[in-house]
Amino acid sequence: MARSWLVLLLFIPTIPAFAGSPKAPTPCSELWPAVKATLSNGKNYIVVAMDSEEMKANFVVKGALYPQLNLVQLKDKKKGCDLDLRIGFTGADDEGAFRTRVHRAFKRMNAAKVSVPSNTGPAQ
Repeated sequence: MARSWLVLLLFIPTIPAFAGSPKAPTPCSELWPAVKATLSNGKNYIVVAMDSEEMKANFVVKGALYPQLNLVQLKDKKKGCDLDLRIGFTGADDEGAFRTRVHRAFKRMNAAKVSVPSNTGPAQ
């Protein structure tokens, strides 16, 4: 019994390492380019209409068993941006695939921003 307590006491200081850091909410203006990049992939989607001002787009999933018009719209919320996605039954998990592709595109765009060195002034 004493050993169990000892092991527990040894691991208590490591608990904060497993806690995630709080994330700042993502504004829709930063997420919209990732949505546009995802929809621009002609291998997966056919864009029917896109309104960048209202941040919404109508599209069709290529290769769907039951092709139909789908909608994605970004809405600003207090907790960040809400990706409102309305996809009808297409015979697969197209909603999950779309969200995953947007997430990957967003990560790529953020990685590209970080890797570009900022110009702090003239070279001397």
